[in-house]
Amino acid sequence: MTTPSEHADPLAHSDPARTDLLPAEALEAVQEIKAENAALKAAERIAEVQADAVVEHARQLAEVTEEVLEELRHSESAADIT
Repeated sequence: MTTPSEHADPLAHSDPARTDLLPAEALEAVQEIKAENAALKAAERIAEVQADAVVEHARQLAEVTEEVLEELRHSESAADIT
């Protein structure tokens, strides 16, 4: 007995590089999709770099905040002593 997944589109199993048998409209659609995929990948790389920069900036802010808090604690304890 076969399952529905075994009745998948027979074209889906063909070589994806094999586009020479496609009509012109389909070839144009394939090229558009490839261009969109490339643009999405480029946007993803840019977003990853930006996210890394934001994470680094947040880390630096946290570090500076901790240093300022430590200085405030030290100043308060010094003021309490005098």
